[in-house]
Amino acid sequence: MEGWEMSQFWRYVTVLMFFSAILDTASSVTHYSIPEEMEEGSVVANLASDLGLDVKTLSRRKMRLDIISNKKYLDINKETGELYILEKMDREFLCSVKTSTCFIKMEVIIENPVRIFNIEIEIVDINDNTPQFRRDAIHLDISESTAAGERFSLSNAVDPDIGSNSIKTYYLSENDHFGIEIQTGRDGSKFADLILKMPLDREKQASHNLILTAVDGGVPARSGTASIIVRVLDTNDNAPQFDKDSYTINLIENAPIGSLVVKLNATDKDEGSNSDILYSYSLYTSEKTQQTFSLNPDNGEIRVKEMINYEDFRIYDMEIIATDKGANSLSGKCKVKILITDMNDNHPEISIKSFTSPVKEDVPVNTVIAVVSVSDKDSGENGQVDIYISDDLPFALKGSSDNYYELLVSEPLDREKVPEYDITITVTDRGNPPLSDNETITLELLDVNDNVPQFPQTFYTIPVMENNAPGALLSSLTAIDPDLHENQYLVYFIIEKEIVNTSMSMLFSINPENGNLYALKTFDYEIEKEFLFHIEARDSGVPPLSSNMTVHIIIMDQNDNMPLIVSPWRAHGSVVEEKIPRSTDKGTLIAKVIAIDSDSVHNSRIKYQFLHNTDATLFSLDQYNGEIRTMRMFSYRDSRHQQLVVIAKDNGEPALSATVTIKLSTVETALKTYADMTEVPLGYDIFSDLNLYLVIGLGSVSFLLLITILVTIVLKCQKTKPSKAAPPCRNSVISERNSTIADSTLVSNDAYWYSLFLAETRKGKLVVRQPVPKGARYIVSSIPRSTGLTETSDSAASTLQKTPMVIISIAMTDFQISYRRKVHKGSEPLDREKVPEYDITITVTDRGNPPLSDNETITLELLDVNDNIPQFPQTFYTIPVMENNAPGALLSSLTAIDPDLHENQYLVYFIIEKEIVNTSMSMLFSINPENGNLYALKTFDYEIEKEFLFHIEARDSGVPPLSSNVTVHIIIMDQNDNTPLIVSPWRAHGSVVEEKIPRSTDKGTLIAKVIAIDSDSVHNSRITYQFLHNTDATLFSLDQYNGEIRTMRMFSYRDSRHQQLVVIAKDNGEPALSATVTIKLSTVETALKTYADMTEVPLGYDIFSDLNLYLVIGLGSVSFLLLITIFVTIVLKCQKTKPSKAAPSCRNSVISERNSTIADSTLVSNDAYWYSLFLAETRKGKLVVRQPVPKGARYIVSSIPRSTGLTETSDSAASTLQVRTATR
Repeated sequence: MEGWEMSQFWRYVTVLMFFSAILDTASSVTHYSIPEEMEEGSVVANLASDLGLDVKTLSRRKMRLDIISNKKYLDINKETGELYILEKMDREFLCSVKTSTCFIKMEVIIENPVRIFNIEIEIVDINDNTPQFRRDAIHLDISESTAAGERFSLSNAVDPDIGSNSIKTYYLSENDHFGIEIQTGRDGSKFADLILKMPLDREKQASHNLILTAVDGGVPARSGTASIIVRVLDTNDNAPQFDKDSYTINLIENAPIGSLVVKLNATDKDEGSNSDILYSYSLYTSEKTQQTFSLNPDNGEIRVKEMINYEDFRIYDMEIIATDKGANSLSGKCKVKILITDMNDNHPEISIKSFTSPVKEDVPVNTVIAVVSVSDKDSGENGQVDIYISDDLPFALKGSSDNYYELLVSEPLDREKVPEYDITITVTDRGNPPLSDNETITLELLDVNDNVPQFPQTFYTIPVMENNAPGALLSSLTAIDPDLHENQYLVYFIIEKEIVNTSMSMLFSINPENGNLYALKTFDYEIEKEFLFHIEARDSGVPPLSSNMTVHIIIMDQNDNMPLIVSPWRAHGSVVEEKIPRSTDKGTLIAKVIAIDSDSVHNSRIKYQFLHNTDATLFSLDQYNGEIRTMRMFSYRDSRHQQLVVIAKDNGEPALSATVTIKLSTVETALKTYADMTEVPLGYDIFSDLNLYLVIGLGSVSFLLLITILVTIVLKCQKTKPSKAAPPCRNSVISERNSTIADSTLVSNDAYWYSLFLAETRKGKLVVRQPVPKGARYIVSSIPRSTGLTETSDSAASTLQKTPMVIISIAMTDFQISYRRKVHKGSEPLDREKVPEYDITITVTDRGNPPLSDNETITLELLDVNDNIPQFPQTFYTIPVMENNAPGALLSSLTAIDPDLHENQYLVYFIIEKEIVNTSMSMLFSINPENGNLYALKTFDYEIEKEFLFHIEARDSGVPPLSSNVTVHIIIMDQNDNTPLIVSPWRAHGSVVEEKIPRSTDKGTLIAKVIAIDSDSVHNSRITYQFLHNTDATLFSLDQYNGEIRTMRMFSYRDSRHQQLVVIAKDNGEPALSATVTIKLSTVETALKTYADMTEVPLGYDIFSDLNLYLVIGLGSVSFLLLITIFVTIVLKCQKTKPSKAAPSCRNSVISERNSTIADSTLVSNDAYWYSLFLAETRKGKLVVRQPVPKGARYIVSSIPRSTGLTETSDSAASTLQVRTATR
């Protein structure tokens, strides 16, 4: 037993010694300092070196660290003995208590032997935390009565960092009312107080939004913000106010308990509880009053609380106090007097003294409608009466004097809601019990225009199929107006809007009475696709009210346009003829049919088909692009002429189509294939190509020589026919039959020619009208300007008879007095337009001696009657109008004159309706009915309309009205406003035409033909063609008139395979308009070789054989003889001709041979001379003479060759112009 106790003792000693050793070992502490948030793997220190341990024994001795807070932040590298970071350490997490230092204590334990080392690691703070406020928004309620300088505590920001990294200061956003003051707590923390710098005013600004920023002292500094929302609290600074200071209420006795006496209303300008009002009695209100009437403290209603007895109290006075619920409550007060009326036994009586009915519904408020008097036979209180009407009526009764009351309008009236009122006026006396009487009056309201017309919809979409009939009904657009009579009568208008210079009223018409919308013209989808305009509905009230709505017209497409074949181009109905080589290869493009359709996309899709094909195995047609190509090569069995009829169909229902007929002719080329040439033996052929050309040339020149010799003989054998001499005459113009003189009107029949000449001079007018037999000559002489038209006589053929002036005298109408002493009108009718009034002096004379007399003058004024028809200055007006005029342009002023007076003189102008292609004249032209100004309502296009002929009527306003009309001829003048349209070769807009031609093409071959059309007038539509660009000017030529492009030579090996030609087509307008087309030509090699290439093969004969030599000699000889003959003929013709005796002396006469035409004569005169320019056109030549001669001289004109210019006259020959001056 003792042994066991000893063993236990030693065991305890051993343990104690062991722990003592451990305590001695741990008594020393190793200290390290590191910043927080170090990266993982960062080395803190070499622990083995610091502890004096052998690195090699660390693994064997199982060196380890204890775990802190269940996490292992550090570890030891047993290979190197280094202490390194295993996980990032956050100082604020490890040391939750905010102290200046933060330590981590760890133990390092090793075994064999066991040793424990104490390690202390200090975590140094870094600025890794942002200041944060406990609340993101700080709400403060500050009364508007708070004085300046008042402080308000704000919650401070928190920064887990310490020292300089903690919060350093605060900032407040700029404002006028608040500032901050920074305070420092005992623990060094910073906080801010909000200081009111300026008093607040809730009425100006009810809240203030501020930003408070907390900034720490770290580098770089971090900051956090919080919003300060200051709500300005209202103060109770406004007292409640009653509507009135005092109320007087009449209340009959025995009023039912709970009946409302009066409802008081008080208002408070404050808000919230400061504006909530409590009603109460004041101390000055008697207990009896408070017992009799109840006061609702919330709404201010005073009601009967108990039975009222007139005998007890007749008047109840009370003072009501309205108190708000503010902290410092304010109050207002008013006085209420309740008068109790007594009951009686006599019925009161009502008498209507005045009553106005009907009245307009817009009668002003407070207007007196009726005056009512009331009476009661009782006396005292029982004789006093109260009068009232229903509270549901917009009327009120107002006392005007004792027992008289006015019935007033208390609210605006509306006839559309209530057309009339039955007003029952009830009168009740104040007796006990009260007796009453009533009277009912009916007030009728008259309508005023106070309602705007309303359409059921504000936007209408109306589809209209194109090609509609003019005048077709499109829709009925009806508005509603609840007013009556004329205020309800609506008139519909189209609000004017121009589209492409066209007014909407020219396209659409609306029935002003029922709103039916009509189309005035036939619409074409290809021109107009939609219209957007407004329609206004206006009532007939005063002033009128109106509203409008939007109409969207959508034109629907129909398949109404036939395809138009633009290539190959041809005149209407003609056949296209093409020539193609017979050696054309398979797949060669023969022609391309191009058609266009102006319908919509669906209807305009074109397909091409053969309507007729002479040989279906020879040609193919692409149904989509219209290309016609060969399906095989031509054989000897194929006909030389092929006819193709192509039909182009659109995609509409039903489909429309157009056809083109193409006649193809195959021609042999001048080239032979190499295989053909090898079959021909190279022996000598007499009639080679050169022989043939020489024979043809010799025959042609010989024929020309014979013709020239024959013409020369005929000219020499002719005898000159002497012209007949013109007899002497003064100032005459002599012309053979079939002649035409300027401004002359010629009418022919079997026996006579009639001619009218008109010449203008400064002194007179030359007019001659002369019937003469066929073949006779004309005689013209000068007459004074005042002379009219006369016919010449046979006795004085050379002189024009003068017509004397006729003077018309109008005598005054006579009046006479008879023995009966009555005034009689004379025998002539009166005419106010000639003499508007007469001063008639009546003289009376007695028969005494000496006779005495007296007179009296009376004025007779004539009243106008409508006896004169309006007269236009002309009966026919021709008005030229340039196309593309502006709509509304003034064309002319057509004014008639009516000599009547007043309404008989007032004229109204009308266009007499006439339809042209379903279009009324009033849709094209407008005339001002007051002054006759004629306007164009649309823009005219010369290419569509060239002229208009219609009548204008002028009608006076008399009874019955008289009228006359005038014819107006509108001529549309052309402008060069259409650009030439290139129809061949056809191409899409802006694209390039590409063509392929054989490189072996001969000189003069037609490559392409440009065809352009212009829809302007003849002058403006003349097209000329020019090259705008030509790659090689020596290779291609362009005919400026027909647009044909031909080769000027054959292609050589130097010429490019690709040629580009740009052709411009210009019209003849001013300025000229043009269109261009670009043609790209590509040359391709054929399987044929030219004859020139074949010349490389040696020939077995000589080109210039004996036959060829003889042919060349004969051709040269005949050509030389031809030149000699032409030269001799010219010499003979140039010899001086003998003077003609055909024209004897005649002073200043003009003689023209038969079949001559004298035209474009211009006559100008001055005091001394007549100037005349004649231009004569004959079959043989042109006659032009300009000769100043004295007045009265005669002209002699004869034919001269066309090539001859202006010459002076001589006496040598009859073919020369003779001018001689005659002396008077």
